[in-house]
Amino acid sequence: MSRSVLLIDKEALFHNVRSLHQFSGKPIIAVVKSDAYGVGVKYVASLLESLKEVEFLAVACVEEGIELRKLGVKKPILILGGVLKGEGKALVDYKLTPVISHREHLRAVEGLKVPLHLKFDTGMGRLGFLDEFVEDPRVEGLLTHLSSPADEEFSKRQIEDFKKILERYKGIKYVHLESSAGVVYRVPFATHIRVGLALYGEKPLPNYPIELKPVLTLRARLISVKNLPKGHPISYSRSYILERDTLVGVVAFGYADGLMKSLSNRGVLYYQGKPVKILGNITMDMTIVDLGGTQPKVGDWVDIVCQGQGFTDLAKLAGTIPYELMSNLSKRIKRRVL
Repeated sequence: MSRSVLLIDKEALFHNVRSLHQFSGKPIIAVVKSDAYGVGVKYVASLLESLKEVEFLAVACVEEGIELRKLGVKKPILILGGVLKGEGKALVDYKLTPVISHREHLRAVEGLKVPLHLKFDTGMGRLGFLDEFVEDPRVEGLLTHLSSPADEEFSKRQIEDFKKILERYKGIKYVHLESSAGVVYRVPFATHIRVGLALYGEKPLPNYPIELKPVLTLRARLISVKNLPKGHPISYSRSYILERDTLVGVVAFGYADGLMKSLSNRGVLYYQGKPVKILGNITMDMTIVDLGGTQPKVGDWVDIVCQGQGFTDLAKLAGTIPYELMSNLSKRIKRRVL
Protein backbone atom coordinates (compact mmCIF):
# COMPACT_ATOMS: atom_id res chain seq x y z
CA MET A 1 0.00 0.00 0.00
CA SER A 2 1.50 3.32 -1.08
CA ARG A 3 1.78 6.17 1.41
CA SER A 4 1.67 8.81 -1.31
CA VAL A 5 0.38 8.86 -4.86
CA LEU A 6 0.38 11.17 -7.88
CA LEU A 7 -2.75 10.61 -9.94
CA ILE A 8 -2.48 11.48 -13.64
CA ASP A 9 -5.76 12.25 -15.41
CA LYS A 10 -5.26 11.00 -18.96
CA GLU A 11 -8.34 12.70 -20.40
CA ALA A 12 -7.37 16.05 -18.87
CA LEU A 13 -3.90 15.70 -20.40
CA PHE A 14 -5.44 15.00 -23.81
CA HIS A 15 -7.77 17.98 -23.40
CA ASN A 16 -4.85 20.32 -22.66
CA VAL A 17 -2.85 19.13 -25.66
CA ARG A 18 -5.82 19.72 -27.93
CA SER A 19 -6.56 23.13 -26.39
CA LEU A 20 -2.96 24.26 -26.91
CA HIS A 21 -3.01 22.97 -30.48
CA GLN A 22 -6.33 24.61 -31.25
CA PHE A 23 -5.25 27.96 -29.80
CA SER A 24 -1.92 28.04 -31.62
CA GLY A 25 -2.88 26.22 -34.79
CA LYS A 26 0.50 24.47 -34.67
CA PRO A 27 1.86 20.99 -33.97
CA ILE A 28 3.35 20.47 -30.53
CA ILE A 29 6.85 19.71 -29.33
CA ALA A 30 6.03 18.16 -25.95
CA VAL A 31 8.80 18.79 -23.44
CA VAL A 32 9.24 15.80 -21.11
CA LYS A 33 12.68 16.53 -19.65
CA SER A 34 13.50 15.85 -15.99
CA ASP A 35 11.23 12.80 -15.85
CA ALA A 36 8.40 14.77 -17.48
CA TYR A 37 8.74 17.61 -14.97
CA GLY A 38 8.64 15.08 -12.15
CA VAL A 39 5.33 13.57 -13.27
CA GLY A 40 6.97 10.38 -14.52
CA VAL A 41 8.07 10.08 -18.13
CA LYS A 42 7.28 6.36 -18.35
CA TYR A 43 3.65 7.20 -17.59
CA VAL A 44 3.11 10.16 -19.91
CA ALA A 45 5.44 9.62 -22.89
CA SER A 46 3.25 6.99 -24.54
CA LEU A 47 0.13 9.07 -23.89
CA LEU A 48 1.64 12.12 -25.57
CA GLU A 49 3.05 10.13 -28.46
CA SER A 50 -0.38 8.67 -29.17
CA LEU A 51 -1.76 12.12 -30.05
CA LYS A 52 -1.60 13.39 -33.61
CA GLU A 53 -1.16 16.94 -32.31
CA VAL A 54 2.23 15.98 -30.83
CA GLU A 55 4.97 15.77 -33.47
CA PHE A 56 8.12 15.77 -31.32
CA LEU A 57 9.06 14.92 -27.77
CA ALA A 58 11.88 16.97 -26.25
CA VAL A 59 14.30 16.26 -23.42
CA ALA A 60 17.37 17.90 -21.91
CA CYS A 61 20.14 15.43 -22.67
CA VAL A 62 21.11 12.35 -24.63
CA GLU A 63 20.55 10.04 -21.65
CA GLU A 64 16.92 11.15 -21.42
CA GLY A 65 16.51 10.61 -25.16
CA ILE A 66 17.82 7.06 -24.87
CA GLU A 67 15.37 6.44 -22.02
CA LEU A 68 12.47 7.51 -24.24
CA ARG A 69 13.56 5.16 -27.00
CA LYS A 70 13.81 2.28 -24.52
CA LEU A 71 10.28 3.11 -23.41
CA GLY A 72 9.17 2.55 -27.00
CA VAL A 73 8.82 6.13 -28.26
CA LYS A 74 8.98 6.23 -32.07
CA LYS A 75 8.36 9.91 -32.82
CA PRO A 76 11.29 12.35 -33.26
CA ILE A 77 13.11 13.28 -30.06
CA LEU A 78 14.79 16.65 -29.67
CA ILE A 79 17.81 17.00 -27.33
CA LEU A 80 17.50 20.55 -26.05
CA GLY A 81 20.75 20.65 -24.08
CA GLY A 82 23.08 20.10 -27.02
CA VAL A 83 25.56 17.28 -27.54
CA LEU A 84 29.05 16.70 -26.14
CA LYS A 85 32.03 14.81 -27.48
CA GLY A 86 31.43 11.08 -27.16
CA GLU A 87 27.65 11.33 -27.42
CA GLY A 88 27.47 11.34 -31.22
CA LYS A 89 27.17 7.57 -31.65
CA ALA A 90 24.10 7.51 -29.41
CA LEU A 91 22.43 10.15 -31.59
CA VAL A 92 22.75 7.83 -34.56
CA ASP A 93 21.96 4.59 -32.74
CA TYR A 94 18.82 6.00 -31.08
CA LYS A 95 17.78 8.42 -33.83
CA LEU A 96 17.98 11.54 -31.69
CA THR A 97 17.97 15.13 -33.00
CA PRO A 98 20.39 17.44 -31.18
CA VAL A 99 19.94 21.17 -30.68
CA ILE A 100 23.23 22.81 -31.63
CA SER A 101 24.02 25.99 -29.72
CA HIS A 102 27.84 26.05 -29.71
CA ARG A 103 30.67 25.28 -32.12
CA GLU A 104 31.78 22.43 -29.86
CA HIS A 105 28.39 20.80 -30.38
CA LEU A 106 29.03 20.88 -34.12
CA ARG A 107 32.39 19.21 -33.64
CA ALA A 108 30.70 16.48 -31.61
CA VAL A 109 28.45 15.59 -34.57
CA GLU A 110 31.06 16.02 -37.31
CA GLY A 111 30.59 13.44 -40.05
CA LEU A 112 27.36 12.05 -38.57
CA LYS A 113 24.16 11.74 -40.58
CA VAL A 114 21.80 13.32 -38.06
CA PRO A 115 19.31 16.19 -38.45
CA LEU A 116 20.16 19.33 -36.51
CA HIS A 117 18.28 22.23 -34.93
CA LEU A 118 20.20 25.47 -34.31
CA LYS A 119 19.53 27.54 -31.20
CA PHE A 120 20.07 31.30 -31.05
CA ASP A 121 20.44 33.46 -27.96
CA THR A 122 18.14 36.46 -28.36
CA GLY A 123 18.17 37.49 -24.72
CA MET A 124 18.28 34.43 -22.46
CA GLY A 125 22.06 34.55 -21.97
CA ARG A 126 22.23 30.79 -21.63
CA LEU A 127 22.57 28.53 -24.69
CA GLY A 128 22.65 29.69 -28.28
CA PHE A 129 24.62 31.35 -31.03
CA LEU A 130 24.50 35.13 -31.20
CA ASP A 131 24.77 36.67 -34.66
CA GLU A 132 27.02 34.17 -36.43
CA PHE A 133 25.79 32.25 -39.46
CA VAL A 134 26.05 28.47 -39.19
CA GLU A 135 26.16 26.75 -42.54
CA ASP A 136 25.41 23.04 -42.42
CA PRO A 137 23.18 21.06 -44.83
CA ARG A 138 21.88 18.94 -41.94
CA VAL A 139 20.11 21.90 -40.31
CA GLU A 140 16.35 21.47 -40.50
CA GLY A 141 15.21 23.54 -37.49
CA LEU A 142 15.82 26.89 -35.77
CA LEU A 143 14.80 27.93 -32.28
CA THR A 144 15.28 30.49 -29.55
CA HIS A 145 14.10 30.80 -25.94
CA LEU A 146 11.86 33.54 -24.55
CA SER A 147 13.42 34.52 -21.23
CA SER A 148 10.56 36.61 -19.82
CA PRO A 149 7.23 35.76 -21.47
CA ALA A 150 5.34 37.96 -18.99
CA ASP A 151 7.35 40.94 -20.25
CA GLU A 152 5.57 41.73 -23.52
CA GLU A 153 7.98 44.42 -24.69
CA PHE A 154 11.12 42.32 -24.24
CA SER A 155 9.48 39.17 -25.65
CA LYS A 156 8.43 40.99 -28.80
CA ARG A 157 11.97 42.28 -29.16
CA GLN A 158 13.27 38.71 -28.94
CA ILE A 159 10.73 37.58 -31.51
CA GLU A 160 11.77 40.31 -33.95
CA ASP A 161 15.47 39.57 -33.45
CA PHE A 162 14.85 35.89 -34.09
CA LYS A 163 12.84 36.69 -37.22
CA LYS A 164 15.88 38.54 -38.63
CA ILE A 165 18.08 35.54 -37.92
CA LEU A 166 15.58 33.20 -39.58
CA GLU A 167 15.56 35.31 -42.74
CA ARG A 168 19.20 34.37 -43.35
CA TYR A 169 18.35 30.67 -43.57
CA LYS A 170 16.64 28.80 -46.39
CA GLY A 171 14.73 25.52 -46.39
CA ILE A 172 14.08 25.43 -42.63
CA LYS A 173 11.33 22.97 -41.81
CA TYR A 174 10.91 23.56 -38.07
CA VAL A 175 10.83 26.94 -36.32
CA HIS A 176 9.95 27.08 -32.63
CA LEU A 177 10.17 29.55 -29.76
CA GLU A 178 6.69 29.61 -28.18
CA SER A 179 6.72 28.03 -24.72
CA SER A 180 3.70 27.34 -22.50
CA ALA A 181 3.66 31.04 -21.62
CA GLY A 182 4.96 32.19 -25.01
CA VAL A 183 2.06 30.75 -27.03
CA VAL A 184 0.12 33.92 -26.23
CA TYR A 185 2.26 35.78 -28.81
CA ARG A 186 0.96 33.67 -31.70
CA VAL A 187 4.21 34.06 -33.63
CA PRO A 188 3.17 33.83 -37.31
CA PHE A 189 6.47 32.52 -38.67
CA ALA A 190 6.84 29.73 -36.07
CA THR A 191 5.84 26.27 -37.25
CA HIS A 192 5.54 24.52 -33.84
CA ILE A 193 4.98 25.33 -30.19
CA ARG A 194 7.34 23.89 -27.55
CA VAL A 195 5.42 23.35 -24.32
CA GLY A 196 5.75 21.51 -21.03
CA LEU A 197 4.07 23.00 -17.95
CA ALA A 198 0.72 23.78 -19.57
CA LEU A 199 0.31 20.14 -20.60
CA TYR A 200 -0.34 19.34 -16.95
CA GLY A 201 -2.95 22.05 -16.43
CA GLU A 202 -0.71 24.59 -14.71
CA LYS A 203 -1.29 28.09 -16.09
CA PRO A 204 2.04 29.89 -16.63
CA LEU A 205 0.54 33.39 -16.71
CA PRO A 206 -2.35 35.20 -15.04
CA ASN A 207 -5.39 35.51 -17.31
CA TYR A 208 -4.08 32.69 -19.48
CA PRO A 209 -6.32 32.57 -22.57
CA ILE A 210 -6.26 28.79 -23.03
CA GLU A 211 -8.69 26.53 -21.20
CA LEU A 212 -6.69 23.95 -19.26
CA LYS A 213 -7.84 21.16 -16.99
CA PRO A 214 -5.90 20.01 -13.91
CA VAL A 215 -4.10 16.77 -14.73
CA LEU A 216 -2.46 16.02 -11.39
CA THR A 217 -3.71 15.11 -7.94
CA LEU A 218 -1.06 14.58 -5.28
CA ARG A 219 -2.07 12.94 -2.02
CA ALA A 220 -0.60 11.18 1.01
CA ARG A 221 -1.92 9.15 3.91
CA LEU A 222 -2.44 10.11 7.52
CA ILE A 223 -0.15 7.97 9.69
CA SER A 224 -1.21 9.46 13.02
CA VAL A 225 -4.21 11.30 14.46
CA LYS A 226 -4.26 12.51 18.05
CA ASN A 227 -5.48 15.26 20.37
CA LEU A 228 -2.83 17.57 21.80
CA PRO A 229 -3.38 20.12 24.59
CA LYS A 230 -3.11 23.89 24.38
CA GLY A 231 0.50 24.98 24.71
CA HIS A 232 1.98 21.82 23.21
CA PRO A 233 4.95 22.51 20.86
CA ILE A 234 4.84 21.23 17.28
CA SER A 235 7.74 19.82 15.23
CA TYR A 236 11.42 20.74 15.10
CA SER A 237 12.49 23.98 16.79
CA ARG A 238 9.03 24.34 18.35
CA SER A 239 8.13 26.86 15.66
CA TYR A 240 4.45 26.46 16.45
CA ILE A 241 2.79 26.31 19.87
CA LEU A 242 -0.83 25.19 20.00
CA GLU A 243 -3.17 28.01 20.98
CA ARG A 244 -5.97 25.58 21.89
CA ASP A 245 -6.60 21.89 22.37
CA THR A 246 -6.19 20.57 18.83
CA LEU A 247 -6.76 17.41 16.83
CA VAL A 248 -3.55 17.05 14.81
CA GLY A 249 -2.69 14.68 11.99
CA VAL A 250 0.66 13.54 10.66
CA VAL A 251 0.76 13.26 6.87
CA ALA A 252 3.30 10.86 5.33
CA PHE A 253 4.79 13.54 3.08
CA GLY A 254 7.66 15.95 3.69
CA TYR A 255 10.39 17.96 2.05
CA ALA A 256 12.09 14.78 0.79
CA ASP A 257 8.91 14.16 -1.21
CA GLY A 258 8.83 17.67 -2.64
CA LEU A 259 6.83 19.73 -0.12
CA MET A 260 9.12 22.68 0.43
CA LYS A 261 10.07 23.57 4.00
CA SER A 262 9.27 27.23 3.26
CA LEU A 263 5.58 26.24 3.43
CA SER A 264 5.94 25.50 7.16
CA ASN A 265 3.33 27.36 9.23
CA ARG A 266 2.04 28.96 6.01
CA GLY A 267 0.56 26.45 3.62
CA VAL A 268 -2.54 24.29 3.72
CA LEU A 269 -3.34 20.77 2.62
CA TYR A 270 -6.84 19.46 1.99
CA TYR A 271 -8.75 16.80 3.87
CA GLN A 272 -12.08 15.77 2.32
CA GLY A 273 -12.18 19.08 0.44
CA LYS A 274 -11.50 21.20 3.53
CA PRO A 275 -8.25 23.21 3.87
CA VAL A 276 -6.19 22.10 6.87
CA LYS A 277 -3.35 24.30 8.08
CA ILE A 278 0.25 23.09 8.18
CA LEU A 279 1.52 23.33 11.74
CA GLY A 280 5.18 23.73 12.61
CA ASN A 281 8.16 22.86 10.46
CA ILE A 282 7.70 20.44 7.58
CA THR A 283 10.10 17.55 8.16
CA MET A 284 11.85 15.18 5.79
CA ASP A 285 9.09 12.55 5.63
CA MET A 286 6.15 14.06 7.51
CA THR A 287 3.96 17.15 7.79
CA ILE A 288 1.69 17.98 10.72
CA VAL A 289 -1.73 19.53 10.08
CA ASP A 290 -4.63 20.91 12.13
CA LEU A 291 -7.59 18.54 11.67
CA GLY A 292 -9.98 20.41 13.93
CA GLY A 293 -13.61 20.14 12.83
CA THR A 294 -13.06 16.85 10.98
CA GLN A 295 -13.38 13.18 11.86
CA PRO A 296 -10.29 11.60 10.36
CA LYS A 297 -8.74 8.21 10.86
CA VAL A 298 -5.29 6.78 10.26
CA GLY A 299 -4.92 5.73 6.62
CA ASP A 300 -7.14 8.46 5.19
CA TRP A 301 -5.87 10.50 2.25
CA VAL A 302 -4.86 14.14 2.52
CA ASP A 303 -4.48 16.12 -0.71
CA ILE A 304 -1.41 18.25 -1.35
CA VAL A 305 -2.33 19.18 -4.93
CA CYS A 306 -5.97 18.97 -5.92
CA GLN A 307 -8.83 20.88 -7.51
CA GLY A 308 -8.51 23.67 -4.95
CA GLN A 309 -4.72 23.98 -4.99
CA GLY A 310 -2.34 23.51 -7.92
CA PHE A 311 1.43 23.42 -8.02
CA THR A 312 1.34 27.06 -9.12
CA ASP A 313 -0.56 28.04 -5.97
CA LEU A 314 1.87 26.17 -3.72
CA ALA A 315 4.86 27.61 -5.54
CA LYS A 316 3.67 31.18 -5.16
CA LEU A 317 3.28 30.70 -1.41
CA ALA A 318 6.65 28.93 -1.17
CA GLY A 319 8.44 31.71 -3.05
CA THR A 320 9.40 29.59 -6.04
CA ILE A 321 7.98 28.33 -9.34
CA PRO A 322 5.85 25.25 -10.10
CA TYR A 323 8.66 23.76 -12.21
CA GLU A 324 10.84 23.43 -9.10
CA LEU A 325 8.12 21.82 -7.00
CA MET A 326 7.18 19.35 -9.71
CA SER A 327 10.71 18.35 -10.69
CA ASN A 328 11.52 17.66 -7.01
CA LEU A 329 8.74 15.13 -6.54
CA SER A 330 10.18 12.02 -4.91
CA LYS A 331 10.60 8.67 -6.62
CA ARG A 332 8.84 7.03 -3.68
CA ILE A 333 5.56 8.70 -4.69
CA LYS A 334 3.56 6.13 -6.64
CA ARG A 335 2.36 7.38 -10.01
CA ARG A 336 -0.92 6.14 -11.42
CA VAL A 337 -2.72 6.98 -14.67
CA LEU A 338 -6.48 7.31 -14.37
